[in-house]
Amino acid sequence: MTTEAQKKSRNKWDAENMTVLGCKVRKSIADDFKAACKAVGTSPNAVFRYALDEFMKDPKKPPERRDQP
Repeated sequence: MTTEAQKKSRNKWDAENMTVLGCKVRKSIADDFKAACKAVGTSPNAVFRYALDEFMKDPKKPPERRDQP
């Protein structure tokens, strides 16, 4: 069990070292994405981290932009 001191320490570290990235997608797409992640035993965060890592290997070759209407 996590103590209050551990939570406070973790929250302080996160505030100093982490940030949240986001993007807007249609709810139906988000629901399908979450279900697909669960079906293969991963999480949306893991998929996003993988995509970030892959992009950073060669940022001069970005994926096609797919804005929603």
